[in-house]
Amino acid sequence: MSEQQSIEQAQTAVRDILAALQVARVVCVDDTYADEPSVEEVVVAACSLEEDTLKKALPEIGESIPEDQDILKEKIRRLWNELDEPVLSKRTKDILTAERLRGGEETDDLGDASILSEIIPNDMLLPLSLKRWEEQRDQLLGEDAEQHTLFLFDQDLSGDGGDVQGGIKIISSLLAQDDTSNLICGLLTHTVNPEEQLEKWEELSNAHNIPRDRFLVVPKLYLSKDPVLFAQTLKLIALSPNFTELKNKVNKIIKSATSTANKRVDAINIYDLEHIVFRVSDEEGLWEPDMLFRLYGLYHRLESRRLAYRGGQLEKIAKRLRSVSHVPTDTAFKPASSTWKIQQEELYESPKHLNKNHLPLELGDIFAKTDKDSKKHYILLAQPCDLMVRKNGKRQPVIVYVPLAEVVAPLPGKEPPRYSEEMLCFGSDYNEHWYVNLKIIHLVRVCLLDLCVFSVDGSATIWDGGEPPEGIRPAWKNRYSILSKAFGRIMKQIDLIHPAQEELETTKDIKSTLKSDLLNEGLFKGGLVTKDGLNGIKYNFKRVSRLSRDRAFGLLMGYTGVLSRPAYDRELV
Repeated sequence: MSEQQSIEQAQTAVRDILAALQVARVVCVDDTYADEPSVEEVVVAACSLEEDTLKKALPEIGESIPEDQDILKEKIRRLWNELDEPVLSKRTKDILTAERLRGGEETDDLGDASILSEIIPNDMLLPLSLKRWEEQRDQLLGEDAEQHTLFLFDQDLSGDGGDVQGGIKIISSLLAQDDTSNLICGLLTHTVNPEEQLEKWEELSNAHNIPRDRFLVVPKLYLSKDPVLFAQTLKLIALSPNFTELKNKVNKIIKSATSTANKRVDAINIYDLEHIVFRVSDEEGLWEPDMLFRLYGLYHRLESRRLAYRGGQLEKIAKRLRSVSHVPTDTAFKPASSTWKIQQEELYESPKHLNKNHLPLELGDIFAKTDKDSKKHYILLAQPCDLMVRKNGKRQPVIVYVPLAEVVAPLPGKEPPRYSEEMLCFGSDYNEHWYVNLKIIHLVRVCLLDLCVFSVDGSATIWDGGEPPEGIRPAWKNRYSILSKAFGRIMKQIDLIHPAQEELETTKDIKSTLKSDLLNEGLFKGGLVTKDGLNGIKYNFKRVSRLSRDRAFGLLMGYTGVLSRPAYDRELV
């Protein structure tokens, strides 16, 4: 896209955004407006342009452009004296805009001001110096109710007798007033790079005690580097008040629905409550409070849905937001975003919560090898009902082996493996892409995976003579007893074959091999450990996360699909 096309696209986007929001005026306060650009500043800018660009910005220059800079400057000065005021203003803006878009200095307030006046319609833009703002402030704020206004403030206003942080201070003082709930403010600044916009925005919000959804930081570099991105940011500034209103109304609905859910749960009689919360949980090996949360979740969802559609208020706000959000502002540059992290939180259970609370083994549990430099990951793909531990500490039916699928990250430039599903937002970086390889399946003893439930860090460890953690669910307390006996037998067998000092080396080697065989589980290997006088076995893996239930079921369905794929005879052609 050419520079001119970028300007035109930004113009269209800004016009549509302001129209959708019924914004009639844009007030921009910048110390650059304290003085008009001098003739010499315009002459220097014009002489830096390429011939074709200069002819477009200043058509009166004619076809013949003097090569000598002094002659060219003199010619432009003469022309300047001949042009009338409206044309002079237009040529000044075009020259400064073209010079700024050409690149060069990181800071060019005159050029940025000219680009801004190109993007925002002339009849809507009101450029003000700091002094003029102070004179007209009360009037402009008073007119905002009838003539909806977008306010943009330059951060550094020291060029007009103000403060180097004058812009954010003005915004802070405005938004602190009670009658400015619908005020739309943006902070224009050279002190923030596009790459650090979100970080600096949060810092300014905290430093000046301004809610982040009441203003937005706009790097001035957007104006010259990517005018469409400036339009995109302007769109976000304009959306903020309606987003605030939407969030406030949704918060009220959530609080009201919470109150209703509380009342409905309270209304359940003790017989039904005892049956649902304790008897059903006992039969299925569930944690009783989970059943109570399930009831609250049911009533909260029903009431939230009812309130959300009542009166159509949310739809009215959503319609206003939709009309602005859908204005095209696509651009190649993507500002830093936290949406990836939010998506990751939705998809994956944190290991700290998962293991500290000893959550039972579940479909979608993710395990990682703990060997040095190992990056191997695996995900459990077994039917949840089969994994459920009942109150006697056993599964019904009893299962011995469960499938673990490998989670792999292809090398850069390589295609993902065939018969694989992507693990969205897995890993530690947005640019990483991980896949579950549904063809590489390992069958492992489920009792090994059970060990991860009992440790606070998710490691597969069990101690001879140890006790289950406090507060663990009764079914898993019984499960621990079963596992202790099973792995206790392994430790006794290892004790029996412990090499004696007087034995032959060949005998010691044989016993060492037998010991390794007892601890070798194929995919995972175990080793003897000691702690606080207890002996135990620790395997070289740990539970590190859990995929959300919906996504995990999707993987399970994908796995069964791979198993049931047709196997045709080889074609003859």
